[in-house]
Amino acid sequence: MSTAFSDMGPQVKTSSDGDAAERDGEASGTPLTDSLAAITASFAGSFDRWANRKAVEAGIGAQRLRLLNAVHCHGPQKMADLAEALSVTPRNVTALVDGLEADGLIRRVPHSTDRRITLVELTCSSDNVESQFRAFQDSIGSLFSGLDEDDRRTLLRLLTTLRNRMHTEGDKPTDAASAAEPTVPAEVAATGNV
Repeated sequence: MSTAFSDMGPQVKTSSDGDAAERDGEASGTPLTDSLAAITASFAGSFDRWANRKAVEAGIGAQRLRLLNAVHCHGPQKMADLAEALSVTPRNVTALVDGLEADGLIRRVPHSTDRRITLVELTCSSDNVESQFRAFQDSIGSLFSGLDEDDRRTLLRLLTTLRNRMHTEGDKPTDAASAAEPTVPAEVAATGNV
């Protein structure tokens, strides 16, 4: 059995005997691993598009909101740090900053001790950024409303484990990136189920 990627999710091809049962296995290339890879890739793309629509409903695009939130949470940021935190190219962060600056939400300012560095700081109310980000987070939370608490805790534990594994393998977040990443509530962290 093999799994192919498509916009409609994983497409499972069964073996000649029609056996499409999923089997556990750690090795890549197993039907279960292939199915997990396919559904994860499909989910990631769908989630990004869906989350961006939710951000627009909250009043701003997702990348713009993440940039504003990073500056809100960590203070003035270097453009290179913002690019890394948002996982975009420096050219993309320049375009984001240009747009936000044109909208009067941020401004570029020289670094106080190093004239080579330009920082990005908020010009808008940090309460406004916080309320937009809260509205965005609440709308994202609606995705999980059909899951009971145990399922949400399990999903949180699994996603955290996978994210940490990716970070261990080289996808390290920066300090500014942590502003854009969800935090684990203290009551969940205290249970050790993360």
